[in-house]
Amino acid sequence: MVEDDNIIGEVVFGYLKKEGYQVHFTKTLRDARIEITHQVMDLIILDISLPDGEGFDLAKELRIETTCPPIVYISSHVDIENVRKGFESGGTDYIKKPFVMEELGLRIRRILGEFNTISGQERYIGAYRFNPTTQTLQFGNDIVIMGRLQSVVLDELSVRIGTVILKNELLEKYWEGVTYFTSRNLDSIIVKLRERFKMDSTVHFLALKKEGYRLVIF
Repeated sequence: MVEDDNIIGEVVFGYLKKEGYQVHFTKTLRDARIEITHQVMDLIILDISLPDGEGFDLAKELRIETTCPPIVYISSHVDIENVRKGFESGGTDYIKKPFVMEELGLRIRRILGEFNTISGQERYIGAYRFNPTTQTLQFGNDIVIMGRLQSVVLDELSVRIGTVILKNELLEKYWEGVTYFTSRNLDSIIVKLRERFKMDSTVHFLALKKEGYRLVIF
């Protein structure tokens, strides 16, 4: 973990240790490079604004290596331009500060393949098996390829089952802005997801007016 804010760093460090992870905590890019050189990392939690540069720079350096671990950005920069830079530089996920520790834990377990998985990032959603990497959804012996937008929206909802995911958050992250047309496009994605899961009556995609969406299973 590379984070120069002492309070945030210690809170995240303590939480991850409690969850059973071995954590190497640094506050600068220089120290992070030293740790990465001497340790095999499974995942990197990376702030963007650091005393000796930007997290984007480290991510780009690491992406040259074939063994680069997944990178999760945590940042107070919430504008779409920085989110875009995060993913373009090779980030696996981007979490905006402030965030709830449990959400960070869920996202880490998803990336490391510990979130209700069989292999890789696969997970069960009711009677369906979803793989966000291959963008496939399986029910029984039937497998369909969902496409990028359906897959990323389902990925966001399924990693935080029961939690309201803000509509604007999804639009800014995957549609690059909130407009009438992008909003309608996202609404159509939710309709398509409901159709995808029609064979399992326990899976529900709820739309909260002027707020967002929630995936619940009951």
